Amino acid sequence: MANKKGQVAIFVIIAIVIVSSIMLFFFLRRAPVGVGEAEFDPEQYIRQCVGPSINDAVDIILPQGGFLEPKNFKIYNHTKVAYLCKTDDDYSQCVNLHPMLINEINEEIKSFVSPVVENCFESMKTELEKRQAGVEISTAKDISISMVPGKVFVDINRSVKITERENTRTFEEFDFDVANPIYNLASVAMNIVNDERRYCDFDSTEYMAYDRSVNIRKFRMSDLTVIYTIKDKGSGKIMNIAIRSCAIPAGI
Repeated sequence: MANKKGQVAIFVIIAIVIVSSIMLFFFLRRAPVGVGEAEFDPEQYIRQCVGPSINDAVDIILPQGGFLEPKNFKIYNHTKVAYLCKTDDDYSQCVNLHPMLINEINEEIKSFVSPVVENCFESMKTELEKRQAGVEISTAKDISISMVPGKVFVDINRSVKITERENTRTFEEFDFDVANPIYNLASVAMNIVNDERRYCDFDSTEYMAYDRSVNIRKFRMSDLTVIYTIKDKGSGKIMNIAIRSCAIPAGI
């Protein structure tokens, strides 16, 4: 009896395996081509390819006062720090050299990122062609960079047409954001400039009591230029700016 029960159990198991195999066979026959293979996501590809270059640009810009290649600068710790407000005359209030600093920084990031964007679209096309997909990418392109508190927004207007397995998808815009404190730091820099221009000084202690997200330090150079270092406490990133305003020569 035990042997008979064992044989029945084996036959039942075999029957279940056969039925399951038949059901799987018919399911796979009816399933659309490509099931089990993830669909290529061009938006995610561009975001992951371009995104790191935003932080790379910021890491160059911040120590140099907001510019990739400062024109009017003071050397501080072997770094070119852009003057944001300056006068060459003693006792005189400085002149704001970059009243549109936020817009200028947007353009600096854009100039750094633009060739990266081009390379990313080319590499995406190569990747899709490896998958036997048809790819059409427009030559016309427009890149927009805009900073807001805590983020940098990237908007790329470029037409991409992808044909895979007789399925065509079209993309006209690739936009994403990258977490970064550069807007916050640049805003503090502009507050410093405004006070230095109006009052010949900036009270960093009072400001830090109001805004606890930053740490501000002053370093006075031999020519009476003041280097401000503005540190974002959350990320540890530091922006340097140079100011020469209402300079009073030694002994006066």
